[in-house]
Parts: sequence; C-alpha cells; structure tokens
Amino acid sequence: MLATPACARSGGKDYFPLSDGARWEYTGRFFASTGQQYPGHATITVQGMTLIRGRRYFKYVTSGTFTGVPGGPLNQESVRYYRVEAGGVYYLPGDETGGEERLGMSLPLHAGERWLSGRVEVTAESAGTVEAGGKRYADCLKLTYRHEGDPRTNEDYYAPGVGLVKSVFTNKTPPESRSELTLESYRL
Repeated sequence: MLATPACARSGGKDYFPLSDGARWEYTGRFFASTGQQYPGHATITVQGMTLIRGRRYFKYVTSGTFTGVPGGPLNQESVRYYRVEAGGVYYLPGDETGGEERLGMSLPLHAGERWLSGRVEVTAESAGTVEAGGKRYADCLKLTYRHEGDPRTNEDYYAPGVGLVKSVFTNKTPPESRSELTLESYRL
C-alpha cells in the first residue's frame, strides 16, 4: 500500500491522505427550492497509481447520486489524478490529463490562505470540530471554492488523518438548491 508522502502534511497533520485502496463512504441530502429533500450517497476510492507525463498520480474516483431529484442525473462519476509534493497537492481532471495541473491544496496549509485552482478561487479557514456520521473530528479545515461571477459555492471540510468529512454545495441560481454529504465510514 502506498501512502501520501510526509510532505503532504500541514503542521504535522495530513488533511488529504492518499493510499491505494483507500475508500470513503458518504450519505447526504439534496434540498430543493420547493422545500423537498432527497436522499443521496457518494463514494470516493483511490484506484491505484498511474504514470502521466513522467509523474506518478493516484487515481481518485468520486461517484454518487441523489435519488429522485427532478431533472437530476441518476448517477455521477468523476475522475481526478492527484500527486503530492512539498508545495501542495496537485491534480489533473480525468478528462484533461494532457492539460495543466491545478493546485488542489496548498502545503503547508494554513487558515487564511487563498490560491487559484484553475479558474476557481480557494480559501482555507479553520473549522474547529466538525460532526459527521455520528462522530466528531477535531482540528478541521474548511476549503471554500468559488468561480468568479458564479453564485455557486462548494465548502469542503477536512479532518487530519481522515480527509474529506463533509461537503456542502450551494446553488444560488434559480431554482436555488443545496446538497450536503457527510462521512459515514472510511478506510485508508
């Protein structure tokens, strides 16, 4: 099993652990502007390593669905390829492996930092203790993702030694909606 290098740590804490075979399971809700709620689930898996343009990347696959959302896709899947070095966690979108890398997480990561990930502005802040799946995770960091001029935001909460424990996507474009996913289980 390959693990994230020690340089992926921030203040001695690894907020984005990667290892071949790692798996995170999430449950969630989609909140429609009508007040209706729909159940959802998602899974993130690390499916080995691959060589792209002479660099080794972890294959990071996210799949999920919100059941019954009118006009919503039945199942979604996305692939990214991640690598870690002293300055950050970098990724390539699965459909753009020939393109430029994007900075997914600055390292070492500190509250108050901002950076661009492609055209998305990312802001890091301390989130303290986050509850997810009946558990409490201390020393969490929150990363907020915003596109310039886009009323949609994504907030991801990371726990040291665990990774993503909660994700909230807010769409302020009519019809407004919000979706939340919380970690239920994981194995590294």
